[in-house]
Amino acid sequence: MDDDAAIAAGFRRLLHEQGLDRLDTFREPLSTFDEPPLYARYDQLGFLDGLPVPERNRRLIRAAAAHLRAIVAHISGHGTWCMLAIHGWEGFDAGGLLRPTFCTASLESRPDPRDPRTVLDYLRFDPPQSRFSAFTAHALADTPDCAIEEDLVSTPGVQRVYVRLGRYWSAAYQAHR
Repeated sequence: MDDDAAIAAGFRRLLHEQGLDRLDTFREPLSTFDEPPLYARYDQLGFLDGLPVPERNRRLIRAAAAHLRAIVAHISGHGTWCMLAIHGWEGFDAGGLLRPTFCTASLESRPDPRDPRTVLDYLRFDPPQSRFSAFTAHALADTPDCAIEEDLVSTPGVQRVYVRLGRYWSAAYQAHR
């Protein structure tokens, strides 16, 4: 088995271990939102051993974006949305691994029942301007339908880069504004 095939098999095992291959779970109603991670433990990523850390991070982003595409295709039209949030940038310069998560919510979820805003209305997106967004964009260079944004100010010291599928998000977001 060549390296790329072994890595692809490793990601398939990882998705199964994390329960992320059970796409129907992404259609289940949520009171607010959920954010299941691509991996829970570093030892689940042994199939990436031997790759330099920047390449591991690129592969994590690419695999998560590919799975996001499968999730969105499965949940489209079922009242839920999903995007990636990429965490771990605070350790990036020290050689840390990034942590992609799949942010999912019901389109009608209202965190405060007295407030008419949905979960989508609470999200803050900033245009991609950091080197972290640039790294993400480079990792996804051949996937033009991925929109990249970031959250620079919601929590001091914590930054997230978001990846969403533009066409799916735009329709859902605009319909529920």
